[in-house]
Amino acid sequence: MSDLISNLQHLGLSEYEAKAYVATVVLGEGTIKEISDESKVPRSRAYDVMERLLEKGFVEVGNTNPRCYRANDPVEVFGHLVENVERARDEVVKALEELGSAVERRENPIWTIKGVWAIDHKVAEMLESARREVAIICIHSDYLKRYAKQVASASKSKAIVVMMADGIEELSSILGGTRFYRIGQRALNSPEPIMNGAMMLSAEESEYDVELIMVCDREVSVILSKEGNGHRAIISSGTVVDYFINRMMDLTMMEAKECEQDASTASVKKQVIR
Repeated sequence: MSDLISNLQHLGLSEYEAKAYVATVVLGEGTIKEISDESKVPRSRAYDVMERLLEKGFVEVGNTNPRCYRANDPVEVFGHLVENVERARDEVVKALEELGSAVERRENPIWTIKGVWAIDHKVAEMLESARREVAIICIHSDYLKRYAKQVASASKSKAIVVMMADGIEELSSILGGTRFYRIGQRALNSPEPIMNGAMMLSAEESEYDVELIMVCDREVSVILSKEGNGHRAIISSGTVVDYFINRMMDLTMMEAKECEQDASTASVKKQVIR
């Protein structure tokens, strides 16, 4: 039930509106008292909440005393809602593109991204736009599982190398033509001196747990880290940070051992991505 309420809120309803609408659907129809009891929306707020749902088209009201509310068909209600959201989205995107087209973008070699959607979108974009090769050091396998589809797709046209200590057997079957190299735990030391020095993180921001490092074409790198309950991606292009990360990738590869995935790849020799 909590997921349903949360999803309704994502569609624009307040918490009380979501709870009251679900209660009305459950009841079929009901008075303010019945809906309040079912939804746990305070009686003092229930009338205003139901009147807002009425204005939005989620419910209809009968000419009875006391007033009785009935939920409209969810398929029709949300079909109409989605149409309105899509129309608003198209208008907003068009307006923002027009505003942004006249702005001169600054050349900044280092960017920070937070938020799951934004990070996922950037990683997918980097995998797709890489021209030749992608090298990855994976500290925690959850990220690679998350991006398995994108990595497998990229491996069809680019050289993808993954270096990790554990979990190779689990991932080798879902990452397409990716080549795996096993590394020791010593190689997984977090590059904190690089990040703290070159990226000038404050004391409060320097508490992090690096989970994955990825370099595309030896030109653009991303460091994915977990910080408290959130995640951060630091994107770097053409900076001293990229030099150190590429150097770290090369040294790690030199100490790594290529894993045999199947008979067709068993004879492939270890090669540092250049």
